[in-house]
Amino acid sequence: DFEESDVLVFVGATPCIAHPILWQRVLMNRRQPKILVIDPRHTETAAAATHHYAIQPKSDLALLYGLARSIISTGGADEAFVREHVSGYADFAAFVEAWPPERVSADTGLSLGQLAELTQCIIGGTPRVSFWWTMGVNQGHQATRTAQAIINLALITGNIGKPGTGANSITGQCNAM
Repeated sequence: DFEESDVLVFVGATPCIAHPILWQRVLMNRRQPKILVIDPRHTETAAAATHHYAIQPKSDLALLYGLARSIISTGGADEAFVREHVSGYADFAAFVEAWPPERVSADTGLSLGQLAELTQCIIGGTPRVSFWWTMGVNQGHQATRTAQAIINLALITGNIGKPGTGANSITGQCNAM
């Protein structure tokens, strides 16, 4: 999927350093993908990205819920995919209403423009978006919710189950997956 994505979204992941073999696969992508890094730190991966969103520490959930709200409210959800493969969508859409852009901007430190840009990168007509995260998400104090929020973005945009898509946890050991 690294080589097939049009947009790769890394949440708290530093594959340049932590997973260099995987990063080489990203660089082999001939689709000239957008590489979006969501991380408070300016890492080597953030420096190599096309977009770096340096959110405030521990604001991942606010950002992810806000992105879901923006995707839904701008018509970016893949309604056909959602109808066929997702349950509880109406409840989820109601839940994320509590994260309007102004609140997300205040919580994350990102500007309203950056939030709109990030939403557009995810739903802007690119057919293959993949989401990637590592131990920063998996071992966080709200790990399950954060991973679910990333998975929800893949589901509501229909970016799961096709080449170059998916919600993917990058781990170092097989037994950690």
